[in-house]
Amino acid sequence: MDLKLNRNRERKPESNPESNPEKPGGNRLLIFLFYLMFIAYALIAIKVILFKTIPFSALFHSGIMPALRSINIIPFNTIIDFFTSENIDMGRALANIGGNIAIFVPLGIFVAYAAHNKPLRISLLYLLLTSFALEVIQYVLALGSSDIDDILLNFAGGAIGVGIYEWFRKITSSRNQFLMSLIGFFLVTGLLGGAAIRMIAPDLLPFSTAKVEFVYENKEVLAGWDEAKADLVGDLAAVDAHEITIHMNPKLMRSTDEKRTDEEDVHIQINASTQIFTRHISSDKDTVITKYEEATGSDISSLLKTGNNAPSVMVWLSNEDKQVAEAVLISTLKE
Repeated sequence: MDLKLNRNRERKPESNPESNPEKPGGNRLLIFLFYLMFIAYALIAIKVILFKTIPFSALFHSGIMPALRSINIIPFNTIIDFFTSENIDMGRALANIGGNIAIFVPLGIFVAYAAHNKPLRISLLYLLLTSFALEVIQYVLALGSSDIDDILLNFAGGAIGVGIYEWFRKITSSRNQFLMSLIGFFLVTGLLGGAAIRMIAPDLLPFSTAKVEFVYENKEVLAGWDEAKADLVGDLAAVDAHEITIHMNPKLMRSTDEKRTDEEDVHIQINASTQIFTRHISSDKDTVITKYEEATGSDISSLLKTGNNAPSVMVWLSNEDKQVAEAVLISTLKE
């Protein structure tokens, strides 16, 4: 009797661990391919985000790095300038905005996958912190312009990636199918993105064999002034007829042991005998071009007014009066 009842009893269907895409899992080979793609993406993203303006080798090249630190903390300032400036190249503007969004879409997918059992806000927080960290690294290592607009655009791209992840999760019926969909998406978008980078800026691809060349134009105008021995290094904050204001970067005064912090603004007098120079740095694929020129006080004012970011400045102080500049070098970065 008991045996008969057991035969007639409804059996509960066995759960198939591959049939529920709610949580990541599945075939180990697919998981391995998924993470392998993340590593490849991370290499490309780091190269594009951190070294799009100046190549990695410039980190170890003296005389370049102090000029490449600038910051914008006003939201949408750069984006608005892209569309309102008369001199801006619209193609460059759209490429900059679209690129900052697109580069974070894959990260949004990977973050959503890694944080699948956490609330959505956690994934979004990870994306925001990652973009912020990259901008901080860019500023600390003096790799170009650190811009809050980049953070906003990166975050938007990451949020799109999270949305794509959720869409694939809902339309697939198994974990393996879910993983294969993500891998297929990465293959297609990766090939298209890689082809675009190869056509526009092949030196941004990881393991590029291009040799970076450093070109210095008209450097003889700076003869007699050693950049390594400048008394003050910082960002140009303000200019008037007889004085410049410098937002300091940590550096020792030449004749004292007093250390200045990067929060301090220093006022330095300039006069008719102060020699003023400008240094414009630009990068063209595998060439970094540094051009030196003699300048005037009005040139400094125009640089401060026309640029989105504060130019960096080096100052050599007078031996007789430590409040007076003997020479000033203003550096700007052309992206």
